[in-house]
Amino acid sequence: MNRIIGLKALPAVAAALLLAACAQKPQPVAKAPIPTKPAPPPALVIKDYHPAAPEARGVVAAHIDFINGTPNTLEYVMFKTTAFTDDGRLVRSKKSGRENAWLRVAGPFAPGESSGDKRWDQVWQNAELSCFRIEGAELIDINGVVEYYDADRIALLPQAAARGDCDGSG
Repeated sequence: MNRIIGLKALPAVAAALLLAACAQKPQPVAKAPIPTKPAPPPALVIKDYHPAAPEARGVVAAHIDFINGTPNTLEYVMFKTTAFTDDGRLVRSKKSGRENAWLRVAGPFAPGESSGDKRWDQVWQNAELSCFRIEGAELIDINGVVEYYDADRIALLPQAAARGDCDGSG
């Protein structure tokens, strides 16, 4: 029983074929946006930081003034730093010879308290040292809890940020 479809039935057959084709392909579905968590507050806020002018034989000190941004009283703060010359050459730590100099300061520092200008002597030895950056910080609170924070959890106040990038790119 072969039947020939009449011209009047063609639109219905075409519509049925289109519906069948659409049913086979998944249609994109709008997805609800995934809620993002707010960024955590900074663990430390840097008010100012800079190397001192080179002294005899090119010995350079470091200065950092920070605010405790944690809800805990801090017993110690230890900054991981990397220093560079104007042309982007790495300056190694004077004491260890390593790429990073660790600068430790004893508190206590209450939540929201400013450290005042802290100075570390004889950190680097290079008369051409122009800047250093803070890579992170290890914080030890009065209960002995130790936490390390990368630079993304350390905020710079505008006057500290205005010193420009010290990225080692020259």
